[in-house]
Amino acid sequence: MGKINKEWMVLFLIFLIVLGSRLYFAFQTPFFNDEAYLNYRLIHHISDTGKPLNYDMLSYNGRDVIISPVFHYILAFFGFFMPLDLALKLIPNIFISLLVFLVYRLSYALIEEKNLSMLLALLSGFVPIVFSEILNNISIYSLVLPLVFYLLYLLIKIREKNNIIKFVSFSFFLGILHPSSFVFLITLIFFIVLMVSESIPIEKIKKEILSFSLLLILFVQFLIYKKAFLVHGFGVIRNNVPVQVLATYFNFSFIETVLKVGILLIIFGLIGIAFGWAKKREDVMILSSLILSILLLLWFKFLKDEVGLMFIGVALVVISGLSFKIFLKYLDKTKFSKYKNSVTLFSVLILISSLVIPSFLDASKNIQEHTPTEYEILVLNWIKDNALPDVTILAPLNKGHLITALAGKRNVIDDNFLLAPDTSERFKDVQMIYSTKSEVRALDLINKHNVDYILVPIESEIEFGNVRWLDDENCFEGIFFGTPKVYKVLC
Repeated sequence: MGKINKEWMVLFLIFLIVLGSRLYFAFQTPFFNDEAYLNYRLIHHISDTGKPLNYDMLSYNGRDVIISPVFHYILAFFGFFMPLDLALKLIPNIFISLLVFLVYRLSYALIEEKNLSMLLALLSGFVPIVFSEILNNISIYSLVLPLVFYLLYLLIKIREKNNIIKFVSFSFFLGILHPSSFVFLITLIFFIVLMVSESIPIEKIKKEILSFSLLLILFVQFLIYKKAFLVHGFGVIRNNVPVQVLATYFNFSFIETVLKVGILLIIFGLIGIAFGWAKKREDVMILSSLILSILLLLWFKFLKDEVGLMFIGVALVVISGLSFKIFLKYLDKTKFSKYKNSVTLFSVLILISSLVIPSFLDASKNIQEHTPTEYEILVLNWIKDNALPDVTILAPLNKGHLITALAGKRNVIDDNFLLAPDTSERFKDVQMIYSTKSEVRALDLINKHNVDYILVPIESEIEFGNVRWLDDENCFEGIFFGTPKVYKVLC
């Protein structure tokens, strides 16, 4: 009993270290990242009305919304016990920090080494891409990521008591939670293909569970998103993203992978995969299936690189446990065996540093570059209080949710593309307004989208230069001249 208590006390301490590190950066600003304000608004709407937002009068000047509200209801629930904005900072970071316990259980299932599994649990909390992306974003992946790896653990341990019921139940929950359940679905298909290709028999019970889960997830997804499938057809796979945005929206590269996941983690992870495949280990096949399915989706631009790399990073942490175990056994057979403790400690410090330092640097950069400034919030609050209720604000794509959530006004475009009208055309028009030198051309597009105010953030000025035609005082009234600039349309 004492050993069990000690084990979980250490894990809980690791959990607190990871959570504390995340909250240190998250609370450096009272605001959230730009892209977080879609979920921010949806959660506040549920908190205020008790109902999900099915029709958005502000986004794209009015459009249908098709988003599963489960995650938003969960976070809105915590608003009963604490200020809602505090809950939106705290709860997602608690969710993702729970990955520590799941990685420990998964790692122990693979290597059966408690101390090494605890090290891997610690490393999982500081995978750079996971640490920075789910820091200040109110990201649904704070719940999806732990849930997927819990399902993989249940699949590995499917014969243990109640694990079949848990696997089916949490598969259903993942299905109603988010479309990323398709990632898990493809992972199961890859697992079956790998097992067959390697001539490894699959237990009958696993065949039945896999088949049932595949059909269950497909059924739930089509039930929730049937309208999106009817409207967009196969375009729904790419979330109706504008064609001009595809190159940057799905931007997978090897160099970026190394920076966001960590070179040592990739090396040890690949060694672990090679070892597992050589031994035809089913547990490694399951985790490898997740990595292969993610790589396939990234290659065909069906998944954002940030999302895919989060799954790959955590999976590599777990699989790298095999490499570490092999390394420690090999060390015992060399002349360095008498220095084993020193070599091990040095290796651990190098490994932790290779993840923690990039994580902290990325987190600091994320907070500085992707969070609204106090001046930006002041501008949006002025618009909220002084502009008429039904005005439309023109802003770049990445600022669209700020306009609706904080200024409470209509936008021309934002990145909630599913069921949004004419996304490619709108994106092209917005880019043209900021980049054109012709005031006549700009005014045609401004009138086309019924724009009343134009917001010019620093990002647009860096990309396109100064918008000279805004100096025409007969057509545009300058209201704010800092960062961002705001102009009222007069003609």
